[in-house]
Amino acid sequence: MNEQQGGIIPSVLTETQNDEILSFAAELVRCSGESGKERNCAEAVRRKMEDLGYDQVLTDEYGSVLGVLRGSGSGPTLLFDGHTDVVPVREPDKWTHDPYGGEVSEGRLWGRGSTDMKGALAAMVCAPAFMDRRDFSGTILVSASVAEEMLIGTALDHVLQNHPADAVVIGEPTGLKLGNAEKGRASLEMICHGTVAHSSRPDLGDNAIYRMMEAARRIRSLPRRSHPVLGEEVIELVELSSLPAPGNGSIPGRCRALWECRLLPGESEEEFLLRWHQALEGVGRTELRIAEYSIDAYTGHTMKMQDFLPGWTGDEESRGLLSLAADALRAAGRGVEYYAAPYGCNALVSAARRKIPTVILGPGDISAAHKPDESLLIQELQDAAAVYSTLSRNLMRLRTVS
Repeated sequence: MNEQQGGIIPSVLTETQNDEILSFAAELVRCSGESGKERNCAEAVRRKMEDLGYDQVLTDEYGSVLGVLRGSGSGPTLLFDGHTDVVPVREPDKWTHDPYGGEVSEGRLWGRGSTDMKGALAAMVCAPAFMDRRDFSGTILVSASVAEEMLIGTALDHVLQNHPADAVVIGEPTGLKLGNAEKGRASLEMICHGTVAHSSRPDLGDNAIYRMMEAARRIRSLPRRSHPVLGEEVIELVELSSLPAPGNGSIPGRCRALWECRLLPGESEEEFLLRWHQALEGVGRTELRIAEYSIDAYTGHTMKMQDFLPGWTGDEESRGLLSLAADALRAAGRGVEYYAAPYGCNALVSAARRKIPTVILGPGDISAAHKPDESLLIQELQDAAAVYSTLSRNLMRLRTVS
């Protein structure tokens, strides 16, 4: 086995193997499943891993499936992660293809999740497993994680807690650009308190909505942080409600707002909240707290998250993974272009929280995700599979290029 220029051994997937990846991707699209309802997709992944001869296939308490491939010798551990859940089909009348049909036509795979991100998941499950175990050293982990659309990073955090990795590849759609930076996210609850009174005598009450109007004005005027790669942070009001409701005849004594934020690197939760508290000085009777979310997994266990995940950019420790991924792209005949992800994904846990070298690298255009007639170019799916296979074959180089 001869190494190519630069020490990279390129993957050559056969037509039969590419057809198998496409067929499996279509099967996964047909497995509808929103967050907490991914059982069918998870079981399909488990069956496929077993059929492909994975050394070990595990399902954890939340329902994420983890496949283990062990090479011929010791070496680093590389984890590929793709989520199994999808967002609901909204505006069904605007779809011209069956959202869960897994139709292949016009050089594309059509359906909910084709881009986000069952195409990438199929490539991650299949491509490394097609290798002869003698062709690589180290360990390949493939994580089919649950509930990413609702509880970003929660399932992957659990996987990594039990199965540490030296490097992580997240298959979110980047158009096969190298994602080496990402905005973080936070949801912040703001609750303004007042005093209930009859609406005919507002002078006897304290209208919580008016207090909220002033608080919201101040937050909208809050100076935004900026970053040379990721741009400006986002702070946006997305929900507003008051009590009592319905409000007929009453001055509201409570008003709740939910703010969605896209965060930049370098700011802790405490620093973030301090900016808000300082902006709200003098408003009075106002609470701030990071929102907490939970869902019941399809296994019956409850998953929880506190929605504060800082942004990140690639550091020196991730240089080796980026170099290896860039070489794998070149070996697949692709150009190398870097990408700052404007969305949040599981990399916010692997890269920002756990400080593991991470790259976001997947087929598809994020602008097609969550929309009617979501689709994925088959050629891009095949290129992604070649890149994942080449990364796996050259895993030992993580030590030499770091």
